[in-house]
Amino acid sequence: DTPEIDPLEQAVNTLTAQTGTLFVIAAGNDGGEGTVGSPGSADAALTVGAVDRDDELAEFSSRGPRVGDEAIKPDVTAPGVDIVAARASGTEMGEPVGDSYVTSSGTSMATPHVAGAVALLAQQHPTWKADQLKATLVGSAKPNPGLTAFEQGAGRVDVARAITQTVTT
Repeated sequence: DTPEIDPLEQAVNTLTAQTGTLFVIAAGNDGGEGTVGSPGSADAALTVGAVDRDDELAEFSSRGPRVGDEAIKPDVTAPGVDIVAARASGTEMGEPVGDSYVTSSGTSMATPHVAGAVALLAQQHPTWKADQLKATLVGSAKPNPGLTAFEQGAGRVDVARAITQTVTT
């Protein structure tokens, strides 16, 4: 990523402003070697890092601060280590689990958890736009006290808390 707003970041920010759609974007798999890349570095993006089953940061999960202004990215984390997922016919990704599934790790495996949380929250609040959905998920996340905000954002997404809390920012 670069300090300037690139075309991908601009597209996420513009489309969010125009449509109210929340874009849930993987942080990347550069670990401590690199920061969150574009388009996850966009202000409007809900950027997702990866944690394991114990809510420990995955060593591959990209982290902040964001290049240029040192803003906090990723925004939240979700399970992204050893995730069992459906396997497309003829693909080689991940370790096979039977004929139809694979186990894989990455922030791209964590991101669908958060996209699902957004969908459930939007179902509860159909008039909410991107900023309200993002603020509620970030505000209800469960932080790991052993991690910094630049590693985990607000913490691991907690959809049950997001749906049931009565006060939001």
